[in-house]
Amino acid sequence: MARDTWFETVAIAQERAKKRLPKSAYSSLISASEKGLTVADNVAAFGELGFAPHVIGALDKREMSTTVMGQEISLPVIISPTGVQAIHPDGEVAVARAAAARGTAMGLSSFASKPMEEVIAANSKTFFQIYWLGSRDDIAARAERARAAGAKGLIVTTDWSFSHGRDWGSPKIPEKMDLKT
Repeated sequence: MARDTWFETVAIAQERAKKRLPKSAYSSLISASEKGLTVADNVAAFGELGFAPHVIGALDKREMSTTVMGQEISLPVIISPTGVQAIHPDGEVAVARAAAARGTAMGLSSFASKPMEEVIAANSKTFFQIYWLGSRDDIAARAERARAAGAKGLIVTTDWSFSHGRDWGSPKIPEKMDLKT
């Protein structure tokens, strides 16, 4: 059996991404908030995990599907909401199509580069990430637009409103959000 060496380690994946992506995109992907303490703690905690494979009695075919917020997905992975994926012309629409092709859900960022209606049309199993920004009416309007577009649920993000420092340069939090995009 040939071994796929594309993602042998996270370090190799980062090395390849650094060579292929625009600097701004790469920096955004590997950045951390504030001093990166949470990221460092998460990496250290993951390193403490050990894996004990169980070979005897393993099933020939494993069932990986599950349900998230009423949506059946083929594997226990949901595409994380990541803003401004415009490094590719189709941006979030391309990611939504890829997720749909694999039978999984898409988390759509409030700061997407494509309109939510286009993304949801490409993957009906889309959850819209909503930031706790603006007035109650502003938040309700964004949630209603997501519902009308067919989003299956909301991913509510409250941390950026209070801690928005990034090691690579803090993006400006908008005073108002444009509901067209």
